[in-house]
Amino acid sequence: MKQISIIDNDKRTEISKRKKETKFVAIDVETTGLSPLYNELIEISAIKYEGAKKLDTFSTLIKPKKEVSSTITNLTGITNKMLEDAPTIEKVMPELIEFIGDNPIVAHNANFDYSFLQNNSNKSFTNNKVIDTVAISRKMLPNLPNHKLNTVARYIGIQEEGYHRAEFDCECCAKIYMKYLENI
Repeated sequence: MKQISIIDNDKRTEISKRKKETKFVAIDVETTGLSPLYNELIEISAIKYEGAKKLDTFSTLIKPKKEVSSTITNLTGITNKMLEDAPTIEKVMPELIEFIGDNPIVAHNANFDYSFLQNNSNKSFTNNKVIDTVAISRKMLPNLPNHKLNTVARYIGIQEEGYHRAEFDCECCAKIYMKYLENI
């Protein structure tokens, strides 16, 4: 967060003011592959924050039209059995659009998540500001060997396991963004 110092010449008193933190929604998706045109969403999580305060959570598995490959199951832990009774993307997306509203979207490697959201929502998030924590981590931590979510998260002190599940990744992404806000 930006600090503004005001020095009173008589008393030499420093007053610190912090930049007001905004509302934002941290987003993460899990998918059946890398292409928003040919692959499907299988999990979406969105956590609404005001500053460091968590306001609300939206998290759901999504039933895809095709089965999930063993590669994706090994990466995410999401099985076809888990998705059998999950809602379809057609049911989930209107709820997600309402949840996010016009809040800024924060995501790690935002282009990936954003492209899947846009492809499945009739481009409903075109007017939302999008903040990429990969770009932030490259600026804040240029000496890291890579800027994968787990690398950045561990560097700033998040040690839990759970990467490649959407809600956990949302929380990590939000913490990276909050760390950035503390340091601007």
